[in-house]
Amino acid sequence: MKVDVEKHGSVTVLVPRDALSAACVADMERVIDEQARGGARRMVLDMTHVSFVDSAGIELLLRVADDRRPAATRPRLAGLTATTREAFDLTDTLRRLYVFDTVEAAVRSYL
Repeated sequence: MKVDVEKHGSVTVLVPRDALSAACVADMERVIDEQARGGARRMVLDMTHVSFVDSAGIELLLRVADDRRPAATRPRLAGLTATTREAFDLTDTLRRLYVFDTVEAAVRSYL
């Protein structure tokens, strides 16, 4: 899975460029872990290019969000497509995540 990494001030924005499915969850988790080990404490996942998310992808995002972190440092999701939003709605997991319409709004939420 290709994941672009961008910096918006003190916030790291991860931009996955593929479906977030069982086939590539390990790649996404590796990128998140690398960024965290490198000092990234504030992360936004820009989901605008994620066409599909399956149960493995949802589980990864829930693990990252429920990582016993203070709320101020939990990752944010931005730009869910209709398909990915529906997957979160159907599994009743959307309420457990910090979700924003835009990357800019997600970045501002850390301020």
